[in-house]
Amino acid sequence: MLKDFFNPNPYDVIDVISDFDDMFQGNRQHYFHVGYSAFYCIKLSIFLANKNLQDIKKILDFPCGYGRVLRVLKAAFPEAQITACDIVRDAVDFCQKVFDAIPAYSDKNLDNVMLKGHFDLIWVGSLFTHLDLNVWSKFLYFFEKHLNPGGILIFTSHGRYPASLLRKSKSTYGLETEETIKGLIYSFDDIGFAFSNYFHSLDYGISLASPSFVLKMLEQNYRLRIIMTLEKGWDNHQDVFACVKRQ
Repeated sequence: MLKDFFNPNPYDVIDVISDFDDMFQGNRQHYFHVGYSAFYCIKLSIFLANKNLQDIKKILDFPCGYGRVLRVLKAAFPEAQITACDIVRDAVDFCQKVFDAIPAYSDKNLDNVMLKGHFDLIWVGSLFTHLDLNVWSKFLYFFEKHLNPGGILIFTSHGRYPASLLRKSKSTYGLETEETIKGLIYSFDDIGFAFSNYFHSLDYGISLASPSFVLKMLEQNYRLRIIMTLEKGWDNHQDVFACVKRQ
């Protein structure tokens, strides 16, 4: 039974990929693996929350992109209402058309984001990885507010592994200069968190957060009970954290 529960690929998914999906780099196998890897983390979180897949009736994928993970959620939870939310309107429209998702358009001002009802599961893949610390707390409160009691929040972050890739110059994560990367690593080593904007951006870039730093931040929200920390849990790259909203 547990073997079947943790099977990462038990479902057939819609395999249409948008021409505008910048998460697709030409490798279909890896593209779909990322979706299944997210679903493995989601199933593990549901198991640790002492729930079943059938308990999940309303799902939010934020940011949904062009459905890299949402397509797997659609196949795995065929009876659930799935809301697709992203700041890229075309991506939301694609998810509505291809995966029959409920559309919701994001905004830099979270007060302008209109979501219908509350959710049993919220998946947040690679959002906090691009935000500065002052925005993290706003989003954590936003997601907690939109969870049903007993609902599960799952989100990812850049932790020690991405930091090691930056140290070894194996990746720049889109950062322009060596000085910027050195400053990012210095701050990460000093306090466990670091952020740097992309070139020509004022509020969007790359963040690094150690697992202990993220856990301390989560501990400040008494309504979220931490149930899982999985280093390199998503696609053997990003750290995964899961919380349950207290009853």
